Amino acid sequence: MKNTQSLKFNSDFRRAYRSDNAVGGYTVVYARKNKYSFNRLGLTVSKTIGKAVVRNRIKRLMRESYRLAEDNVKKGYDIIIVARNRARGKTQEQIQKDILYSMKKLNLLQ
Repeated sequence: MKNTQSLKFNSDFRRAYRSDNAVGGYTVVYARKNKYSFNRLGLTVSKTIGKAVVRNRIKRLMRESYRLAEDNVKKGYDIIIVARNRARGKTQEQIQKDILYSMKKLNLLQ
C-alpha cells in the first residue's frame, strides 16, 4: 500500500471508533479525518471469529481489498475495518464488495 500507513496506537483507534461508521454484511468501516496527507489503516478481527489462522486470513483479505481500492479512496483519513462474525469463510470478492459498499456510504471514494 503505497499511500497508506498502519494505524497503531490505541488512542487513535478509540478516536476513530467515536466517528462515522458504515455497517456492511461482513465488515464495519469507521472513518475519521486526520491531519495528514495520507491515509492510515487499522484492521480489527475479534477472537470470537475463530482461531489465529482464520483471523489472519480475514485480515489478509481485508488488507488486499483495501489495497485494490486504494487509488480511489480520498486521502487524509484514518480508516478502521472491523470484521464481523459473518466474514468467516467468505471469498476475497465478497469482502471487497462489502468494504467498497461501506466506503461508498461514508463518501470515502473519489
